[in-house]
Amino acid sequence: MKNWISVSKEVPSESKIYNITYKSTSGRRRSDSAFYNSQKKIWYWDEEEEKEVAREIVAWASLPTPYNPPYPIYGAIIGDIVGSVYEFHNIKTKKFEFWNPKACFTDDTVMTIAVYEAMDMHIKSNGSLDLKSLLVNKMRYYGKKYPYCSYGMRFNMWLNSDYEEPYNSFGNGSAMRVSAAGFFAETLDEARQLARASAEVTHNHPEGIKGAESVATGIYLALSGVGKTAIAASLAEYWNLNFSLNEIRSDYEFDETCQGTVPQAIVAFLESTDFEDAIRNAVSLGGDSDTLAAITGSIAGAYYGIPDDMILRAFQYLDEYLSNKIYQNLYDKR
Repeated sequence: MKNWISVSKEVPSESKIYNITYKSTSGRRRSDSAFYNSQKKIWYWDEEEEKEVAREIVAWASLPTPYNPPYPIYGAIIGDIVGSVYEFHNIKTKKFEFWNPKACFTDDTVMTIAVYEAMDMHIKSNGSLDLKSLLVNKMRYYGKKYPYCSYGMRFNMWLNSDYEEPYNSFGNGSAMRVSAAGFFAETLDEARQLARASAEVTHNHPEGIKGAESVATGIYLALSGVGKTAIAASLAEYWNLNFSLNEIRSDYEFDETCQGTVPQAIVAFLESTDFEDAIRNAVSLGGDSDTLAAITGSIAGAYYGIPDDMILRAFQYLDEYLSNKIYQNLYDKR
């Protein structure tokens, strides 16, 4: 049974699609679904906001929660694998071999899985297991199990030390590993809190935190059924997104910072037509291709979903341990 809320008492706090009850022209009550823009405080018949609901809305209710595959995690992993072969051999075109036989998983995949497992354990314990400790332990476990995955120098030093304090990084590592925050969160505030927690164990510089929070925000909104216009507006609160890929592609260079990677990855998603197109957009920029594509893929996976055959194809690039981990902990739960 839906928990209907009278609009006279409360309106939604988030911009997304809801069930509504409204009065028809004859005065009878009818039910439908509509998109609510919480900033404009206007109801629309669709998320593109082309037509307002010209009826008296009486009550609203959240949509039933469907099964939610962890597409953001798959998206980050696929983006990492596809982009890996072009990281140091940049291309400036969308026309490339998507599943290159020389591709491989890198630190983006390893740390995405580490953060997923830490958050999964924290949530299943109802918060009794300390998230920071779980994050540190999982990152170090996976980092030592996979020591040759192109970690950044300072992160690699942190992985192999006994020192648990962060090192004020604003590198894009905080953004490429954050998929689980947007996936597990039940509210936008929680997505941002989880993202901040996942960043602060190493990347506690304000820009490092901003990178993680903005990507988790995009993922959460995409999973909530929010349209691209609203997603872009929300993420524009973090970054200047007033550019196109065509405008920056020729001059864009390798950049490992959140400031020089996350806005570009977001625009690669916003300009895309489907999941694969989003990954191609990201890789076509050049630069830190695997991380760009991992970030883009995490949001695009949440927004579009990912075909099963593409997910299974990605398994072929993982070793037996990671493949089993992902299959048992993620894919097989379907």
